[in-house]
Amino acid sequence: MNKQQAAERLGKKTSLHAIESELHKGYNLSPVEAHVLARRVQELVDEQTGLARQPGQITYQAIAIDEPPGKPLSLCRRVPVHLTVSAESDVEVWAKDGPVALRRLRVHRVIYEALAQDGALSQEDLACVLGVSLKTIKRIFAFYREQGKRLPSRGEIQDMGRGVSHKVPVVRKYVQDLSFSRISLELGKHGIASMTRYLRHFALVMVLEDQGLTVEEMQSVIGVSKNLIEQYRTLYDELNVPEHARTLERMRGSILSLPTKPESVKEPLNEPETAGEKGGPL
Repeated sequence: MNKQQAAERLGKKTSLHAIESELHKGYNLSPVEAHVLARRVQELVDEQTGLARQPGQITYQAIAIDEPPGKPLSLCRRVPVHLTVSAESDVEVWAKDGPVALRRLRVHRVIYEALAQDGALSQEDLACVLGVSLKTIKRIFAFYREQGKRLPSRGEIQDMGRGVSHKVPVVRKYVQDLSFSRISLELGKHGIASMTRYLRHFALVMVLEDQGLTVEEMQSVIGVSKNLIEQYRTLYDELNVPEHARTLERMRGSILSLPTKPESVKEPLNEPETAGEKGGPL
């Protein structure tokens, strides 16, 4: 695919194109009328969404993560996501490790920011947002694969399944010391029972990883997909640092206090429908 074709594909993902298409097809406006009115609507939207952005962030229209593969882009639902293309800490990374490391950091950051807001970025999206070539993005993806990590681009999510893309951000935000209520507010569509189940499965992966079990052995104990286990293993490797040691240890303790029979953890345990902050039991 050449750059012109990629540009045309990216152009179909803009909020302006989505509004214009809806006005033209849904309300029988002429192309000119739809274009003029869409621009005005976009201006009003930008005024509102811009208020929620932090310094260094942009608002980008990402394809919703629940859109299936093969569906025409013009028909896919889009969600606005705030992406941090420049953070204060970027300067230190650039000065210490160089521009290549900074590009890798930014790709990793914006992909997971989009996921946390129910959006999925393709490699083309990343190239456009960060102002680099598609070849550069592919090299960055290859780098992470060599490290045993799969960046969840839209293509990867379609391979892994929607559930994985939701669960990983929930666990990450919890370990980073956010409350259940705040996670639910930021990510949406996740009840306390569901989030607690994600955390228990992640904690089980941690415990079994520490014991040296294989992915297949973990699956027989936990009863979830191999893809999800691989994602949790990668996330554990990322989060297993002194900063999060206390939280991870508490999660391990909650799991180790459960009955030891494998059958006891295959089904979701009874969860309270109302739970408080992060300090509550898993």
